[in-house]
Amino acid sequence: MIYLLDCTLRDGAYITDGLFGADTIKGIINNLVNANIDMIETGWLCNVRGSNGTTYYDSAENIAEYLPADRKNSKFLAMFNYGKYNLEKLCEYNGKSIDAVRIVFKKENFEQAVEYSRIIKDKGYKLFMQAYNTCAYTDIELAKLAQKADDISPEAFYIVNTLGTMYPEDLGRIYGILDENLNKSIKLGFHSHNNLQLSFALSLEFIKLSANRDIIIDSSICGMGRGAGNTCTELIAHYLNRYGSNYDTDLLLETVDNYMKSFLEKYRWGYSIANCIAGQQGIHSDNMEYLIKNCNPDYRDLKKFFSEIKNPDKSAPESIRELWELKSGS
Repeated sequence: MIYLLDCTLRDGAYITDGLFGADTIKGIINNLVNANIDMIETGWLCNVRGSNGTTYYDSAENIAEYLPADRKNSKFLAMFNYGKYNLEKLCEYNGKSIDAVRIVFKKENFEQAVEYSRIIKDKGYKLFMQAYNTCAYTDIELAKLAQKADDISPEAFYIVNTLGTMYPEDLGRIYGILDENLNKSIKLGFHSHNNLQLSFALSLEFIKLSANRDIIIDSSICGMGRGAGNTCTELIAHYLNRYGSNYDTDLLLETVDNYMKSFLEKYRWGYSIANCIAGQQGIHSDNMEYLIKNCNPDYRDLKKFFSEIKNPDKSAPESIRELWELKSGS
């Protein structure tokens, strides 16, 4: 079984600082439900709630007000970064708000994050686990991670193309190890960033790999998301309809007309030469965005500059600024 998870309101929060507006949040969610999207990510769980009309929430109760009375067959989720949300703020599951929680964790703290994840299940929510920058794991580390996760038995475990560096052979390597070490009852998910213009193609490759396991593909409307953005919901839904799915792609396009046009006019995301270089070099998109916005570099210097950055998968504007000023003599 192939499930589609739309993350427009969560990954798109990087673009809008979470400021979608209450009517837009409700409108997008309602349209996704009526378009038969399987899973809808409502935003971020944070220790401090954002203002009304943002997709930053400090509790599941805050999310409930945006959800429709008739959920049809859709499930609702929210995400948080390990170490940045106190799960004491998360109420016991009661069926009135989100159904599942996604936890994102980096390689250096995956063992602690796996244990922390138990709290989510103990509170009654379905657990989705996301291995940040999965390409950074060795084969041995991937096997160990999968075995640790298998002990908890999450609803889904995710391959995450955080830096947009992945090629089909990378996906095949990672998928093979995780598939071998995870119980078949655990869904494998895929979240990809489009730095190399490969997210849609990688999603199709992911489908080919998954003959014997349920999978989840992340997407967003118009590919809205940090840096180069994601697989487009309207594209992958149309493709899956060719093979028996029943997504209302006309309603998804209507969602673009009614809710996304203003964001497309005001903000920028998606493929660019800057994001291409970031993907080729394995550089976090925040570093590239910081340089473009504040330092006005010549693209000819970017590859050489990025080769000297320590911890290139991390967002570190101050370090970026200091290194750039040192190199440029400013």
